[in-house]
Amino acid sequence: MIDGEALRREMTVLTAGTAGDGSGQAARNGVLQLLKGRLADGRAIAERMLRDDGGGSACAARLSHLMDEIIRALYDFAVTHVYRVKNPSSAERMAVVAVGGYGRGTLAPGSDIDLLFLLPYKQTPWGEQTVEYMLYML
Repeated sequence: MIDGEALRREMTVLTAGTAGDGSGQAARNGVLQLLKGRLADGRAIAERMLRDDGGGSACAARLSHLMDEIIRALYDFAVTHVYRVKNPSSAERMAVVAVGGYGRGTLAPGSDIDLLFLLPYKQTPWGEQTVEYMLYML
């Protein structure tokens, strides 16, 4: 349905001309188009599989997996290519947690993506920028 590693590689290629810096508008536009395309492709595959097997719960699990891979790839891109920290402290880390139905591994078609960003004891500009970037891209 989606190959998360291949998606990460394709996103990284978008930074080839900028020595790995993905903060420019061209990289942002490229990543956004790539993610939109993968999401549309994955949804189409999930719909075809639903029509074939009639498994509503299985379809919801497939959609959840699709979003998991997209969010993982986006997070990795954000912290590796957009908001890189050369010497990160304990304050420059976070966990991205799915909540609600999505957090239970069942994402209904057209449903909201409910995310919780768990940050260390003290918010940093890095954390704020990373969260904003991810939310704007989603």
